[in-house]
Amino acid sequence: MPALYSRVPSGEDSEQRSSGSRSSNTRWLIVVGFGVIGVFYLSMSVRSAGSMSTVTRYMPSSMTSFAHAEHDSLRDENRRLKEMLAAAEEAAQKAARQREAEATAKMASFAEAAWKPAAAAGGAGGAAAGPVSDNDFMKGIMRGLTATVENPAAAAASVGAKAESWMQAATAAVAPSLQQTLHTALAQSPPPPSAAAASSSSSLAGGGKKLDPADYRLTKERVKAHCDQHNIILVTFVNSKRADYAYTWAWHVRRLGLSNYLVGAMDGEALVKLVDRNIEAFDMESGLTTADYGWGTKNFRQLGLRKTELIINLLRAGADPVLTDADALITRDPSPFIVRLLPEAQVLVTSDHLASTTSHGDLELEEPQRAHPSAWNIGYMYLRHDVLPAMLHWQSECAAHPNLWDQNLFKDVLKIGGLKFKDPSVPEAVKQKRLFLGYNGTIKIGILPVSTFCSGHTYFVQRMPQRAGFEPFSVHTTFQYSGAVGKTHRLREAMMWLDEPEYYTPKLPGSSSGGGGGGALSGAQGFVSYDPDLVLAHALSKPAGVMDVVSHFKLVHHQLVQIRAAFLLARRLRRILILPKMVCGLDRFWAPHNGTIPGSDTKLPVDPCPADHVLDLEHIARAHKGTIEGLLREHSFLENPRLPTEVKSSRQAVAPPAALSESALDALRTPALRDVRVLHFGAMPDLYATLPAKEAEEEQRRMKEWTSMWCCSKPLGPKLPGHIWYDMFWDVIPHINRHAKVVSAPWEPSFGP
Repeated sequence: MPALYSRVPSGEDSEQRSSGSRSSNTRWLIVVGFGVIGVFYLSMSVRSAGSMSTVTRYMPSSMTSFAHAEHDSLRDENRRLKEMLAAAEEAAQKAARQREAEATAKMASFAEAAWKPAAAAGGAGGAAAGPVSDNDFMKGIMRGLTATVENPAAAAASVGAKAESWMQAATAAVAPSLQQTLHTALAQSPPPPSAAAASSSSSLAGGGKKLDPADYRLTKERVKAHCDQHNIILVTFVNSKRADYAYTWAWHVRRLGLSNYLVGAMDGEALVKLVDRNIEAFDMESGLTTADYGWGTKNFRQLGLRKTELIINLLRAGADPVLTDADALITRDPSPFIVRLLPEAQVLVTSDHLASTTSHGDLELEEPQRAHPSAWNIGYMYLRHDVLPAMLHWQSECAAHPNLWDQNLFKDVLKIGGLKFKDPSVPEAVKQKRLFLGYNGTIKIGILPVSTFCSGHTYFVQRMPQRAGFEPFSVHTTFQYSGAVGKTHRLREAMMWLDEPEYYTPKLPGSSSGGGGGGALSGAQGFVSYDPDLVLAHALSKPAGVMDVVSHFKLVHHQLVQIRAAFLLARRLRRILILPKMVCGLDRFWAPHNGTIPGSDTKLPVDPCPADHVLDLEHIARAHKGTIEGLLREHSFLENPRLPTEVKSSRQAVAPPAALSESALDALRTPALRDVRVLHFGAMPDLYATLPAKEAEEEQRRMKEWTSMWCCSKPLGPKLPGHIWYDMFWDVIPHINRHAKVVSAPWEPSFGP
């Protein structure tokens, strides 16, 4: 037996032999085990060394055969892996070449589609709607194609055929309302009214007027008449449900003394409302819902298609539009900023980047290599009319992929061929202005500074322009948490919203008269305000990275007790509560974070903290006939310059009541105080604690869903929630929360539901 295997020594008795036999078996197994491990490592060494001769020289023949077989197996496996990797690499390269060829063909077809109608219009005696020089433009497009076409001459010769075949395929996938956009020169006449518009009355009654939609079509003449001396036109669009956003948008534009604007009406009622307000409007009857679109819904996606159609109309008319969403207010004339970037700049877009990369404040674009990875927000963008081919390309992608977000597709199209920042092909003048090349090197793009072309976060939470002393060019109500109601309230907090005079001196209908129940306050004309106790809030606040969730909730809870009492008091006095300024220890986001959104420049605490971070304004509105105006006003209400003097001067400081009983409130209902517009309390004690049990339960049922949630900590496990709901009655034990769960223990952080 080879020495590799151990044997039991001779000369021992039977018991010893029996015991030794068991010991021998154990030792045998151990030795064999180590032998197998040794063979494995030898084979691995063989695989690395590539030779067996030196390794097998001192091995038994059986082991040598085993090692050779293992070596051959590993060698074959290695060869198969190499072949698989080579095949995968070849397939990836082939797919890349195919995508590149498809993208190139699309670019060529859209260049042809954008050029042909303009040339035809010029040949017919009309003014060309396309670029100033069509030939130079086509040459520029074809120069750009050389980066991805091996034979540019052959590609140029086949442009017409490629364009025709691709456009036929695209048309089959495009909604009927967009077919004309892809096949006709929209510069000469806008598309005819949609089926919805055609079936409606040709005359729209409003304010005693009759409007013919044909008089408000978006003709080339109408567009050019509203461009400024730099060919820039400011454009937004709304439906009748959100016409108030257009009122506010147009108010800001006219406040700046600008007349180069137009507002699109997406339905007949919206057109009537805009014209009645003397707002420069045009008809873009969409056939879409007249209610809210709802982010991510089918109507939201269809709205993206209508937006691309509007853009193509404007570009074919030869205009350079600044197109914004209606909730992206223009608060400063953008033309001087844009002109400094001409003649190079062709696309300027806002960004959801949350940290400024500029060194000269509001005078330069963001540093493109640092800012470009963040989302490009097309809720505010400038487009020069010679980017029409790329916009046709974008429109086709939106039509072909109706379930994808038009904003993401916009960026995807402009990234075709890669984005070029410091490449030698980028002209020095482009680099100096912080522009970069996209769409296969044919379009010069810039990212507008986030400190002055503000998102909802950089303006309302980080307060970038306020901290730097800049006047923002725009404010977009993104990064908020209560739908349209929350957007409006944010703008009211910033004193940017255009309210009717009745908002400041209300006379509100309703049937409620104190005690339980809900609804607006009948005949309410006055307000309640108070000085919040923020000593604890500031004592608990800590810098970003140090502030913890428990401390954050302690300081918010302290404020909620006061807000709860103030709501109860205002309601019993038949007055409207002016919310206090709130302070939050942590920011809010849709994903886990350590107090502030990763990559942001947020300073903690968030002060003032937007009300929608803590209160569910959208739910409060739904529970009160779609509005919060009968219950509350924003914290800055008394500072608003639009507040009438009669309200500002009618303010009386009073002591808070000891309870909410009728007898305790009599002192606040005297004739002397009845006509005072604002009753101001120096403090707000916990008045809920004074309610009788039955009344307290009624208030719990009424108000338990008025608070929102904080988001988010890192979940404790996969597919588990990381958010924590605020609770208006966090300190009441027991109580039933908004999720119908009985709370029978003191509050502690609890994730979900």
